[in-house]
Amino acid sequence: MMSQTRKTTIPNVGLYGEVNLKSQPEFVHIENIAARSLQYDWVIKPHRHGKLFQLLCLYQGGMEVYLDDKHLSLTGNWVVSIPPNCVHGFRFPIDTQGIVLTIVEPLLSVDEQQQLQPYFNSLLASPQAIEFAESSMLLMQLQQLFQSIERELSERVSGHTVMLGWLVKMVFMTLKRQLDYQQPFESEYENNSKQLGFKFRSLLDKHYRSQWSVQDYANALYVSPSTLNRLCTKHLGMTAKALIQNRLLLEIKRRLIYTTDSLDNIALTLGFKDSAYFSRFFKNLQGISPSLYRQEQYQATDTQWTSAKD
Repeated sequence: MMSQTRKTTIPNVGLYGEVNLKSQPEFVHIENIAARSLQYDWVIKPHRHGKLFQLLCLYQGGMEVYLDDKHLSLTGNWVVSIPPNCVHGFRFPIDTQGIVLTIVEPLLSVDEQQQLQPYFNSLLASPQAIEFAESSMLLMQLQQLFQSIERELSERVSGHTVMLGWLVKMVFMTLKRQLDYQQPFESEYENNSKQLGFKFRSLLDKHYRSQWSVQDYANALYVSPSTLNRLCTKHLGMTAKALIQNRLLLEIKRRLIYTTDSLDNIALTLGFKDSAYFSRFFKNLQGISPSLYRQEQYQATDTQWTSAKD
């Protein structure tokens, strides 16, 4: 049974509380799964990183992955991408082998690298689980890149920061090629319109608390609301309004599952005019009340909250 200290916010840490990002703006960290997980009995409790992107690469064994309100059980060769602010936790068998690569977000979004963003947006927009065949050449390439990053971090020769940036981008390009292998080829027009969808998702992460309307997002993207709706439906699977509602719903779920913050306070911090409207919004989309959803999630994860001791 999992017993956790009472909390009203989701833990938001650097790298397990160890990294001062302000003093290491080029930060890249790599370690094997066992080195960190062994200290915690192979269980990493749910948390999120404000400015860190992580890749968890499974070579042998398996893992249970918690990504926001989703739970995956994986075995074989997988890469799980975890964008900043995604709540995540893991449980590993003791024979698990793999790598965790942690990257500070600005390394992937500097202005001079804008031409690379269309390749990386699919990885940066939302968490993904990417499967590799055991004999995959791309998997072998990925493993070689991880070894190169480890050597670069241990030697720290001239051009250290520049080389790390190149290696990280090669890792991302390798993952992009694996996604391309699993998906049909897209024309340039389709790719460009899809990028607009990713830009919309990025704006959602910045403005969902302000509860922008479809018109607000369309204005920010210099398109009409009808064009935005059409592109969202085609490339993201639902209308712009539904995506706006679902992004807000996701943050509500995060706070219901991973905090004990009151419903009134959740409603206030997420821009709802009152708690009654907040409850109606949640029930209309989820089918049950926020309090019942929280209770069911606690029971499903066998979570108990205890008061923090001074």
